[in-house]
Amino acid sequence: MALRTRGEQLSMVDQESGTYRPRRAFIEPDVEPALPERPAQPSRNGNGRAFQRPEPFDELRAPVEGRASTSSARKPATPRVDEDQPKPLYRDEARLNGSPRSPSRAAPIPADPPTKETLMTPATLAPRRPPILDDETTTILPRSRPTKHRTQALDAIDDYDDDDERRTLGRHAKLALLIAGVAAVVIVGLLIGYAVRSAAKQPQTQSNLAPSRGPSSDAASQPPGQSGSALLTDASMLSPSQAKTLDRNASWKVVTTERTVTEDSPTAACFGGEPLEGQPTPQQEVVRVLKAGGKNDPVALHAAMAYSSPEEATQAYAIASKTLGGCAVAGYYIASGYSVSGIGDQAVGVVVMEVQGKKTQAHSVVLNRTGRVVNVLDAAQPSQAIAMDAVAKALSQVNAVICRGAGGRCDGKVSVKHGPPPLGGDEPGFLAIGDLPPAGPKVYPWVATQVELPKKEFQGSGCETVNWTTQQAKSRSSRVYLIPESGNSFFGLNEIMLTTKDAKAAGKVVDKIKSDFSRCKSRNLTATVTGPTKVTSIGAQKAQISGWTAVIKQKSTKGVAKYRVGIVSAGPKVIYTFLNPRGAFDFKNRQWDTVAVRAGERATQVP
Repeated sequence: MALRTRGEQLSMVDQESGTYRPRRAFIEPDVEPALPERPAQPSRNGNGRAFQRPEPFDELRAPVEGRASTSSARKPATPRVDEDQPKPLYRDEARLNGSPRSPSRAAPIPADPPTKETLMTPATLAPRRPPILDDETTTILPRSRPTKHRTQALDAIDDYDDDDERRTLGRHAKLALLIAGVAAVVIVGLLIGYAVRSAAKQPQTQSNLAPSRGPSSDAASQPPGQSGSALLTDASMLSPSQAKTLDRNASWKVVTTERTVTEDSPTAACFGGEPLEGQPTPQQEVVRVLKAGGKNDPVALHAAMAYSSPEEATQAYAIASKTLGGCAVAGYYIASGYSVSGIGDQAVGVVVMEVQGKKTQAHSVVLNRTGRVVNVLDAAQPSQAIAMDAVAKALSQVNAVICRGAGGRCDGKVSVKHGPPPLGGDEPGFLAIGDLPPAGPKVYPWVATQVELPKKEFQGSGCETVNWTTQQAKSRSSRVYLIPESGNSFFGLNEIMLTTKDAKAAGKVVDKIKSDFSRCKSRNLTATVTGPTKVTSIGAQKAQISGWTAVIKQKSTKGVAKYRVGIVSAGPKVIYTFLNPRGAFDFKNRQWDTVAVRAGERATQVP
């Protein structure tokens, strides 16, 4: 069956002006006439079938609830009720399909114009709910002429309207309640989100910042303007009295204390001032600089970072340690490394040399972690490094002040031992960029190639009788380090590593090359050998490192070629280093000895 359109459903009256009769409400007349027949109406679902309607006017004959009946002769009629169908809204004499009215029904009473009395009458009635505007309903008006049954008729109409409004409101109320419910859920969610964000933005109190070991004893000494929840205070920074440990004869003074660290803030050696990759953001960061008077007197820099948890501080310490161990900042190189204990939970130390033209500055740096605080203390002076023991003791005094508030270790005896620098560089096991001193008339950065197998064409100094591509070994690898600014000199360094059967086999390779150095003059009359010089060190896990260095010169028709050679063993590993100085691009003898044993130290830091 074809569905009817909305226009077809609403065409309930003849729209021609000559036959159009307005719809009106039924008002009981003085003499009750026969009720007109209810015209058939299309269903609201558009199937064109008329619903079975109850007789609407039977309800008007019943007394209104709460009111006395105006006629005791009439008894309420029992209407036919169909709960699924809505009550009729119109009183039209014509059916929807235009069929003639039923002969058993009387003609409807014509409408009279409203009078002043009828217009004012509704004001005296009981209050009613405002009608809901709906396209499917028709406003019901009272009769023009009051009759003796007018009050009863109006009450009946009142009840009829209220019942019809309840049906109409019932459908819309469900939708309104649904919308209201969704709106309530959204509002509650927004309120909860706002509360969470507000709580997150609130400054943390001392109770949630202090670790389980108790709050810091320095809270009372914090400077004005600093939050009461701050863990790092003036008392937690290196003081002039504590700096006396670095140099007892110096008159230490605080130069600056920065509680807002920027890119322009001073930094410790090898850190370069830029954020470290992967390092957590600290909750607090304070930098203090102290000086000991004159221009050439020592300078101390203390940087402290407080994190939200010991786990974050541990991660930050690991990244800072690797940065310090790599020291990939042009103009700086690592002269020596130290293992440090007894200062908080973790500690390590290095001596870093800074080259400034013809001047050098020696930095003795100790990095430590205590609970959720990481400290870096850099004590520097020209040429000669401050003793690492003194720097470690100064930092231990700082640690004693902050350790409880930070939740770190407060006990322990300070111990400093020579050892490899912290693990660093992009290829663990090989030399880091920070292991190589600056070379040349100016400070130029070093660049390293990828790790690969040794080249067959590599000849070394001409004294070695070992073929690195065929020498018996479990594994072999090499890497080249260059200074691109050396130009046609092709100044650089070669590192070759062999892993032999055991430490004894590695020692035999070292002994053979050392013998080659000693007998090179007899085998090659154009060669001049300075050395060999014995070098030793201690690697990771207390591995013993020993070997030799030598300076070899080869004469030719093109001039004299200079080479620096080093050979050391560390357990089953053999590490060979080779440098070809060109003009101003060269190392000092001491620097070369350090690089040769450093290659052995790095080899012990990986399996």
